[in-house]
Amino acid sequence: MIVLACASGAVACSGQGSSGGGTPSEMESADVKTLYVSGTSFAPATEAAINDFIATYGKDSPDWNESAYVVCDFDNTTAIFDITYQCNAYQIQTMAFAVDPAGLRAALSSEINPEADDNNLWLDDIENAYQYLWTIYGPFTSSGLDEEAQKAIQADPEWMEFAAKMKAFYEHVEDTIDDPTACAWVLNWYSGMSEQEVYNLYMRSCETYRDVDTVDVVWESPASIASEVGVASSEFPLGVSVTEDVREMLKAYSDNGIDVWICSASHADGVRAAVDAYGLSESVHGIIGMTQKLSDGIYVPAYDWDEGYAWLNSGNGTWEKTDMAIHALPSREGKVQAIENTLVPLYGAGPLAGFMDSSGDYNFCTEFDSMKMVICYNRANRKITEGAGIVAAVAVYQQDVLNYDLASANAAGDTYYLLQGRDENGKRTLRPSDETVRLGSSEPKLFANEDNDALLSYIEAHGMTTAQVFGTFSVRCDASDPNNKLGVTYGYLDEYSGYHSHR
Repeated sequence: MIVLACASGAVACSGQGSSGGGTPSEMESADVKTLYVSGTSFAPATEAAINDFIATYGKDSPDWNESAYVVCDFDNTTAIFDITYQCNAYQIQTMAFAVDPAGLRAALSSEINPEADDNNLWLDDIENAYQYLWTIYGPFTSSGLDEEAQKAIQADPEWMEFAAKMKAFYEHVEDTIDDPTACAWVLNWYSGMSEQEVYNLYMRSCETYRDVDTVDVVWESPASIASEVGVASSEFPLGVSVTEDVREMLKAYSDNGIDVWICSASHADGVRAAVDAYGLSESVHGIIGMTQKLSDGIYVPAYDWDEGYAWLNSGNGTWEKTDMAIHALPSREGKVQAIENTLVPLYGAGPLAGFMDSSGDYNFCTEFDSMKMVICYNRANRKITEGAGIVAAVAVYQQDVLNYDLASANAAGDTYYLLQGRDENGKRTLRPSDETVRLGSSEPKLFANEDNDALLSYIEAHGMTTAQVFGTFSVRCDASDPNNKLGVTYGYLDEYSGYHSHR
């Protein structure tokens, strides 16, 4: 057992040494196979893989090592839909802001160039609307308005001007800067708050929307209000939940000697709140999230590269900030860096399994050679110009052509990739399939479009290995490139460290 030094004291953590190289020996045969999870809505192959993984790498195995741990993304992976997008909407609905109008503009200007991409025009509109609302209904605080005050402010067209512009501006920022930086930029919305206030804000958001049916919401700014940008709109889903199947799976890992860590591009305080709100506190060992700079205990609009730390779940709804500095934006390559700066030194090895849904998770789920299994939650909209679109093709290829299970994949030196379907409608559930029913649809869907099918066909026709697929299709290659293999654009990285390159 390791004693992990935390900011407020020492906290015991399981795990020491290395989880070892190579493939552990197979479990001794038995007449009855232990089922650690059963009767779930996971796809049959996924449920079988979860059970095989725990049998092979959990504490019942003679090859179990105390350094065993897994790493899960949170948004659209552990949960169905995104806690940050949800909290953005909840924060606007309740006007839970802790800065005045000038402070809001300063916060929203951080991490971007106000002079580029019409950003100043957006900032003008947002500041004008917020100034009006602040004068009539403010001042605002991190606690937000009560229900009666919310009804009053939302009846004012200036609130919709502010609401639609704030949400649409976030999308504008995502479209004009790189994704990891956009994830850091949205932290600035919480400027003026303490760690506990951000935790409380996310907790209220999660509690408000975790048990509701998914609804598709459109906010559109009024044409009657003169503005620099003009009419702007934003469409987004409300309703985020963690399924009972995922709770059962994570608890099974934890109960069987495998630590569970969350590594997310959402605010660290928000992830802590979500773990507690969705009933995961008994299973999740700790979290890594986006970190915002503190000044005298209050967040300021700047990313914390130096003192942004991982958090350890010490139980009973309490958390301890560790002394493990992340020194990274935990998205894409930054997730690999964050894990290597925190968990690899702690455990002496990389993670044994990864859980993903997007390009933000692609690097850590393909680059660690310690990785035995990856479950990719199928959003059925990931193209082959995105990491998850490539992983989706690999998962189907391993399942249908290579006929892999966990043991055969690991024996071949491969990570075992699985594609897990879900239903985004109603209360949001998993499906016993690799296909997903998208929000607003009733038809299951496997891939985003025909380009995904073309990639899978090429892989099959050329009998490629998993390593060859990732080595060939990870780096962006335009359709017009003479070296292009498919005749359509694929890949999304400028450079790729390589499959199993981190040892």
